[in-house]
Amino acid sequence: MHLGLIVCLVSSIICSAALEQVKSSWTGKLLVVPMDGSHWTGVKAVAEEMGRRGHTVVVVIPEISMRLGPGKHYTTKTFPVTYGQDLINQIKPNKHVRELTEPEQSLLKSVSLKVDFMRNALNYMASTTESLLKSRELIEFLREQNFDAVLTDPALPMGAILAYNLSVPAVYMLRGLLCEAAATGSPEPPSYVPRFFTQYSDCMSFSQHVLNIIASMLEPLICKLMYWPFEELTFNFLQRDVSLTEILRTGAVWLMRYDFSLEFPKPLMPNMQLIGGINCGIRNPLKKVISFYWQSVPTAVRLDWGKYCWSGYLFN
Repeated sequence: MHLGLIVCLVSSIICSAALEQVKSSWTGKLLVVPMDGSHWTGVKAVAEEMGRRGHTVVVVIPEISMRLGPGKHYTTKTFPVTYGQDLINQIKPNKHVRELTEPEQSLLKSVSLKVDFMRNALNYMASTTESLLKSRELIEFLREQNFDAVLTDPALPMGAILAYNLSVPAVYMLRGLLCEAAATGSPEPPSYVPRFFTQYSDCMSFSQHVLNIIASMLEPLICKLMYWPFEELTFNFLQRDVSLTEILRTGAVWLMRYDFSLEFPKPLMPNMQLIGGINCGIRNPLKKVISFYWQSVPTAVRLDWGKYCWSGYLFN
């Protein structure tokens, strides 16, 4: 009896060691379909780190872009696009910010600039998506690779569409999404969850509550209008009638680029993981004097200061 017990223990230890060895040596294949601009910062960091750890990482990018490019630990695959550098220049953030912050700007001009920017941005995203989905040779190459997952930013839905077509789990990395509630299935009560672009807090006045409820009722229509340029592209590529909201809803993991302690409270689904700080540079630890002072600051003040910094006023 004792001999049998010893054999069982030794066998379990050997099996555990073997499983750990297999787990530590396992490498997978990751397809990355990023969005251009500042969205690329965090996605590139993950792509580089995954490649550094031995995984096969393939990044699909257009031939013309603002920031997208090759890296040390991943392979890039480019596809031709129908637009030129002029369209990229029209949607560059620095140019857009300068135009919107001009002094003594009329309301009509401000609204006109915002509409022009949104139109150019949607044209850019739709053209990029169409160019990728029409690159049959590249699509066939990606299908043959048998990727384990697709990392993408759902703000540009071509990565989600590609993952849906390849039947590969999609991992989304984002800061926020206009149609987040419908796509994630997470409840967002308008009584204390401010809607996208309202700039309200969780403590709203009566009039703000009314406007927030109206905004929540208009969200499905706004989502439909925002994704309308992609509907026909999706149908032609997938050869089936499926909305982009349904495609986004199939995402396996949502990596949210914010810290819950710096956000207003709202429900989260089990597949939504908070990864705040991924875009922050690594700095030296705080000195003991500063650390002691920071711990002595009241929690409410720390949260208010953190929201102020997180919004970009201090760290941009």
